[in-house]
Amino acid sequence: MDENTGTKQKNHLFHPGQSGNPAGKKPGTRNRNSIFVQALLEGEAEELVRKIIELAKGGDLQALKICIDRLYPPLKAQSAPVQLQLPATESLADLAHVFLKAAAEGQLSPDVAVQLVTAVGTLARVMEIDQLKERLAGLELALSYRK
Repeated sequence: MDENTGTKQKNHLFHPGQSGNPAGKKPGTRNRNSIFVQALLEGEAEELVRKIIELAKGGDLQALKICIDRLYPPLKAQSAPVQLQLPATESLADLAHVFLKAAAEGQLSPDVAVQLVTAVGTLARVMEIDQLKERLAGLELALSYRK
């Protein structure tokens, strides 16, 4: 009897949270279908493109969308390069503060400031891992001398 629903449960082979395929797919199986489709379409690409263009010219909106999407892909947002005076400090907090101040003063767009502060945070985590590795190596060395 299921405690949550009050219904009788069947004996299932797999329990909640237990994968039915812990090893995952076999290598090559993920691409098998796309390779098959690609082989079928090989040699037909030019004719298919001409047909899509013909349909688009005839008023088929889906075909028109395909053509437009290929001719004019969506633009990616790009910010203009900026130059900031960075402090001569090793403090990552000071560096993040410079980016926030620049955004507040209009020298940086808010999205760029967020990216830069996020990068500073990532750098802090990487530095922390390096410091932990050094400390661990020191502890292991100290333990080896005790033996």
